[in-house]
Amino acid sequence: MKKPLTLVLLFAVVTAFAQMPERYICTSIDINAPVDTVWSRWASPAGLKRFFVSQSRIELQTMGRLDFYMDPSAPEGKKGAENNRVLAWQPNKLLSFTWDAPPSFPEIRKQRTTVIIRFTELPNNKTNVTLTQIGFGSGADWDAVVNYFDKAWGGFVLPRLKHSCEVSGSTIATIPANLPAAKKL
Repeated sequence: MKKPLTLVLLFAVVTAFAQMPERYICTSIDINAPVDTVWSRWASPAGLKRFFVSQSRIELQTMGRLDFYMDPSAPEGKKGAENNRVLAWQPNKLLSFTWDAPPSFPEIRKQRTTVIIRFTELPNNKTNVTLTQIGFGSGADWDAVVNYFDKAWGGFVLPRLKHSCEVSGSTIATIPANLPAAKKL
């Protein structure tokens, strides 16, 4: 008995996708601060203002809105991470959300990747933060987006988070530029 051509083609496509390695970014940093302090930096506009962006919106609810404005004065659609959604959260343990590419990649920006941040309580009031970003496509523009976020998360965002939690009174304006990078996993 012959198999229908569409079934054979479907099997070939599924097999090809199953064999393709998933592209992802995974970076980790240990912070000398209790988990609730580190969590509050990520889970509130006041916390985000301490290390990442001056204006943000985060609604901790399923499909709640998440906006991080890197350039609040820019026109709608060019402010930064806009109209993303909270996918899951567990206080002091996990925050997951959709994430868009920078405005300089307009076609890719129409799509979304997923960011998963895990907060692990360590002994002596320390916290490990592991950030994973998944859902990247393929091609030259996607390669550029992966490179951009690899540098942004591990070389900028997580080190600034660490500094803001460990140095009392630090603000976005007082965080040094050349902090040690997070560890790639």
